[in-house]
Amino acid sequence: MRWLAKLLPAIVLLLVALTYLAVRGAVPDTGRHERILDALRSLTLNEAALHRDVLRARDGLLRDYDPLVRSVDGLRLAALALQELGGDTGVGGSPDLALPVRSLRTAVDAQETLVERFKSSNALLQNSLSYFSHAGPQLNGAEPGVSPVVGVLAGDMLRFIGNPRGGNAASATASLDRLARLSSGPDIAAFVAHGRLIVATLPAVDDLVATLLASPIGNRARAVQDLYLERHGAALARANQFRLMLYAAALALAAYLVYLFLRLRANAQSLRTRLRFENLIADVSTQFINLPRERITDGIQQALARLAGHAAVDRAYLLRCDPEGRRVERAHLWSLRDLARSRAAVDEVLTTTLRWTLGAYRRQRCIHVPSVAAMPPSAERAALKERDVRSWLCVPLWRAGTPLGLLGFETVRREQCWTDDDIALFRTAGEIFVNALERKRAEDENEALDGRLRRAQRLEAIGTLTGGIAHNFNNILGAILGYSEMALGKLAADSRPWRYVSEVRQAGLRAKGVVDQMLAFSRRVERVRAAVRMGDVVDEAVQLLRASLPATVPIRVRAEATDAAVRGDATQLQQVVMNLCTNAAHAMDHRGTIDVGLDTVEVAQERPLSHGTLAAGRYVRLTVADTGYGMNPATQEHIFEPFFTTRPPSAGTGLGLATVHGIVADHGGAIDVRSRPGAGSRFRAYFAAMKAGAAETEEAAVPTPYGHGETVLLVEDDRPLMLLGEEMLAALGYEPIGFASSAQALAAFRDDPARFDLLLTDEIMPEISGTDLAAAAHRIRPEMPIILVTGHGGPAGAERLQAAGIRELLRKPLLSADLARALARHLPARDRPDSQAVPDRARKSM
Repeated sequence: MRWLAKLLPAIVLLLVALTYLAVRGAVPDTGRHERILDALRSLTLNEAALHRDVLRARDGLLRDYDPLVRSVDGLRLAALALQELGGDTGVGGSPDLALPVRSLRTAVDAQETLVERFKSSNALLQNSLSYFSHAGPQLNGAEPGVSPVVGVLAGDMLRFIGNPRGGNAASATASLDRLARLSSGPDIAAFVAHGRLIVATLPAVDDLVATLLASPIGNRARAVQDLYLERHGAALARANQFRLMLYAAALALAAYLVYLFLRLRANAQSLRTRLRFENLIADVSTQFINLPRERITDGIQQALARLAGHAAVDRAYLLRCDPEGRRVERAHLWSLRDLARSRAAVDEVLTTTLRWTLGAYRRQRCIHVPSVAAMPPSAERAALKERDVRSWLCVPLWRAGTPLGLLGFETVRREQCWTDDDIALFRTAGEIFVNALERKRAEDENEALDGRLRRAQRLEAIGTLTGGIAHNFNNILGAILGYSEMALGKLAADSRPWRYVSEVRQAGLRAKGVVDQMLAFSRRVERVRAAVRMGDVVDEAVQLLRASLPATVPIRVRAEATDAAVRGDATQLQQVVMNLCTNAAHAMDHRGTIDVGLDTVEVAQERPLSHGTLAAGRYVRLTVADTGYGMNPATQEHIFEPFFTTRPPSAGTGLGLATVHGIVADHGGAIDVRSRPGAGSRFRAYFAAMKAGAAETEEAAVPTPYGHGETVLLVEDDRPLMLLGEEMLAALGYEPIGFASSAQALAAFRDDPARFDLLLTDEIMPEISGTDLAAAAHRIRPEMPIILVTGHGGPAGAERLQAAGIRELLRKPLLSADLARALARHLPARDRPDSQAVPDRARKSM
């Protein structure tokens, strides 16, 4: 249903469009529209009522100001309702109406302020007018000479009240002044005061009335109403348009649903066809699950016929090619009777596939040509037309980047186009065929691998046994080396006892080298690269070989470069010498001479060897030659392959020379082999040489650093070694506290953690292992340094050592100098004179 997934965005967009049109096509809220119009009408009506009542109040026709208050409240409520109905988006949802509405509200607020001022001023004015009109007639006969002045003042005041502008105010004021000079009686004074108040207040009240009558509220309300009605009409027209568009979109959606229904119906038929194809692939896969090897060929032929019948093709084939993909090794063919294919045509198919360059016809890493006639002129088109092919599908078969062959389908009678789903299923069928063919090859190889596995298990068992022996032997060597060092420190130098003990120590060091080789064989030590004199490596290896080889195999050594040094692992380099010499002895049936040579060569430019290539530079060359039977070229090609051997299974494992090749390659070198049948063999191993003096620099003597009474907690389950360790620590200037029990040591540490400056513990102990003891101590005192000693390889890994707080790992047997330098690295110097030059060569940092 990939087509439906492609159409899904279109469906979603159509639904979004329908929703948008439905929202935009909605008619504006009628109730809201009526409330807005009511608010606008209320503004107009209340303003008119306000103007009327203001004029009546000015003329003194109102008994109180309640009508003015009601009109102002009506204006304020209408403006507030209009603003609330519009909000921030404007009245009726029109943003351009928001500003006029806010301006209208401002005008209403200003009108309310003016009304309050008018009420106060007009109240004073009306009071004075009432007094003036009632008090005037009573003053005509009050005093002699007053009546004429009062009469003149009454006329001036009537003219002023009728028109307070111009000279009327001056005349009224002059008359009031004459009356005030004429008499100072209380009635005259009150009459004059009210007159003066009328003169002062009447113009201001008239100005307020004019301002109130000129208020912009009505005009602004009508402007808002006109603009709102215009926007409302436009919204109604727009809603009608969107309703028409919604109707059209609904018709389109209905048509689209009809199309989807028809498409789904057609795809249902296609899906049923595909399900039959998938069931066929599943049947084919099930067929090969438990199919015996001898029936795989017939099973492939039957499955190929079933696939061809389902795909309705004229020819089908499964071709198995060589690893280079250049030649057909095995072909499984199926075709109609009159369209059989020859072996030459099968090879032609492979050739066409290999030279295919038309990228437009590649789909899902396959070649899909639905119409050969529609192809552009090319060599591929010519090759297909020559075989009368009209449509072609080729599925290349690969396994781990290696070409295995191809699965092909051809039509001759008609053209055919395969879908992506069909191509994917054909690829699955190809993988089924590949798995079936590879299963037979794998089952054939399993038998050989079983034999190799048994040999590897024997070697693993030997390695485990060797590691255990080396561990026990290390404890013995620890006592020998430790006490010999202690004795040498007590004996006079160059005395006969000193020389005897020195020889004992040298013998112990040689035995330590043998233990290191045993641990290297059991893979229980990590490799440390350092400057190694090849002359010493050859001498030690030859000594061991002379002790292990029969006397009928003499070894002649010609070392011209005994001081030449390489950077590497001494144990591995020694293993190269021993394996090459052992191989030479076996090649001579333990009867002949082995020549070992050591020299240096300069390589001016890149030099190819029989097994590797040397870059330009200076090399140390190790040569091992024998007088054995020699090797033919075919044997020389495989001698460094693991488990390859020309001897019977009981006489060799085939790992010796493979180990040599791996070590030499790991040291950046190469090997050159020269041999002829009956003329012996010569192996030359090249190692990159270090610069002159580099070895001496690295191995320069370093003074032994001594302690200053620091307390060292020593834990060793072997009591003699524990006592020896205490004496060695005491001789180095430390205060040792030894325990033969790890549990007792942990208890003592928990009682007084601050008592100890460093923990030195063995790894393999019966109660608590050294790593677990270190972890417990680290939790109590995280800052205290911890050194782990082992003679059987390291613990689980560096991460576990770091988590336990272990800062360094020392190998048994312990030498006094190595122990002193390790302690100096992790304890404060305390003005130790020789603690500034502690070398890193012996360190194994975590």
